[in-house]
Amino acid sequence: MQFKNITTYAAPLLGATLAFSSAIAPAEAGSLIAGEKFGTDGIFFKEDTTVTFEFNQTYGKFKSALKIFEVSDLGNALTTLFEETKAYDAAPNHIVGNSEGWLGTCGESVLTCTASFTFLANTEYTLGLDSGSAGTVYSTSSFNGGTQRTVFGSHGSIDSDDETMFGDAGLFTSIDPFGSPVKLGFDDAGNGDDMDYQDMTLFAQARRETASVPEPSVTLGLLAVVAGLQLRRRRHTP
Repeated sequence: MQFKNITTYAAPLLGATLAFSSAIAPAEAGSLIAGEKFGTDGIFFKEDTTVTFEFNQTYGKFKSALKIFEVSDLGNALTTLFEETKAYDAAPNHIVGNSEGWLGTCGESVLTCTASFTFLANTEYTLGLDSGSAGTVYSTSSFNGGTQRTVFGSHGSIDSDDETMFGDAGLFTSIDPFGSPVKLGFDDAGNGDDMDYQDMTLFAQARRETASVPEPSVTLGLLAVVAGLQLRRRRHTP
């Protein structure tokens, strides 16, 4: 009889606990939904979405900074994700043509190498690589006069010498940032417009802001079950 009572009382609590845990646990990896975009035609989400960016390296002679802009106000950056404190690491990495030409690394040229930003729902954004005298190029191609300056899903010609043209850029115009981290590579339009897409490289991974928020009905349901269990135990206590 005692075993029956334990089973009777424990089952509802276990079921509610599992439901509650499911509600507060991170959602499945997810994916872009219809109408959303993360690529050379813009960055746009229908739900508040936080993207975590991880700096990889720079591979150009300019001192650069990666910024986020709202499309409605390209003149003012919302935030700076990564900024070089110097154009490149110590010599001999500044030798053009060297397999490590103009190399800038985390902890040396860039000191803060991870940054997150919450993209608000139904607002269009773009990334901008500000290279000082070389100007700013955007991840949205239309803001560069139609020229693609960012590859989504690749680090360009990072495995080759500096100034090595990356001929497959057209294959990397968009990617789904949910799930595993994805690659991004920028070309700063310098060095004779070499189109190497390795001038700044990074990783990005997105998550929905609603993924970890429990539904109020689930929370109230669990509290009700717990209260009911306590009341039953009192009634059956000799």
